[in-house]
Amino acid sequence: MTLLKPLPEDSKNLMKIWPKSLSYLLIFLLFLAAGFTVLVFPHLTAFGSPVKTATTSVQFVSSTIVTDGVVTAQTTANLNFQTGGKLVYVPYKVGDMVPAGRTIAQLDSYILQRQLTLALNAYKTTRENFDQTQQNYQDQLLKSQVSPAYTNAQMDFTTAVDDAIKRLLDQSQAGLDNSVINVEIANYALELSRLTAPFKGVITREDVTVPGLNISPATTFTLADPASMVFRANIPLENIYYVSVGSQVTLAIDGLPDKLTGVVTRIYPTKVVTPGGQSVYQVDIENSQLQKNAKLDMTGTAIITTHSENVALVPAWTVLGGRYIWVDNNGQSQLREVTVGAVHGDKIEVTAGLSPRDRIITDPKSLTAPKYPLL
Repeated sequence: MTLLKPLPEDSKNLMKIWPKSLSYLLIFLLFLAAGFTVLVFPHLTAFGSPVKTATTSVQFVSSTIVTDGVVTAQTTANLNFQTGGKLVYVPYKVGDMVPAGRTIAQLDSYILQRQLTLALNAYKTTRENFDQTQQNYQDQLLKSQVSPAYTNAQMDFTTAVDDAIKRLLDQSQAGLDNSVINVEIANYALELSRLTAPFKGVITREDVTVPGLNISPATTFTLADPASMVFRANIPLENIYYVSVGSQVTLAIDGLPDKLTGVVTRIYPTKVVTPGGQSVYQVDIENSQLQKNAKLDMTGTAIITTHSENVALVPAWTVLGGRYIWVDNNGQSQLREVTVGAVHGDKIEVTAGLSPRDRIITDPKSLTAPKYPLL
């Protein structure tokens, strides 16, 4: 029978250390695997399979713009009194034709006329005094009037008298000037009590039609010139870039059996808000038959031919270097060379290189992720 020899002392110590070292090694391997999973594995997966990208269809600008509008007059005047008062004269009604220079409305002007009379009387008196002063100067009477006050031997008698006469003449002239100003003010106030037509036109609005009522400066009378009749169309912001002076238009006006052909003659530079709350730009469309066939305030539809054939609008950030854009070609990313035009906000025109069937990759940065997995 062979007896087992006892282990050396070093072997016993090694057996005691091994379980602890193995535990540390396992923990280290677990941390290493976790880090690989979090940091590296997603990129390796992306590298090995296609990255899902966001795309959108190409939006081409329409060759025509269909919008609403109204028949109006380019030459229009809103007339208001500068001050309130009693309305005593309203000779015209809405729809009446008024010659240029005719009175449209008149306020009670009794007090103003009395004030003008007072100013004229004051002017008359001041003028007579002025003329008398001038005559006295010519007749040397002023010198005899002022010389007794300047007999002091310490001053030059002639210089003192001349200065005194000059002051009297200046005061007389200032008084005359003031009286003239008072007459002008009174006459101007009298003129403000009357509204006159600045041009030949039709009354389209009267806030007050009956004399005898007290009115405020907010009371409005509107005059429009039918000879300046146009169709004013409302153009949305995204379409105004493609309308220009000279654009051809087909007008369909409510109440008229036949369509009219017109042309854009004016594009207004600022936006307005329609009664429906839409912010739009307005353009005027002229037609020689409008004045003959249409009436003011008729509504209708304008079909405007644009200058945007084969123009696409794409997000500006999708165009690289001003000439390239990524498109999705049956699931494959393709770098397409394009020709760009004007920039409109966050959109840019593409005038060549795209078709309506294309889909634009809207996050081109995602295409670099498979090539650089650790970025």
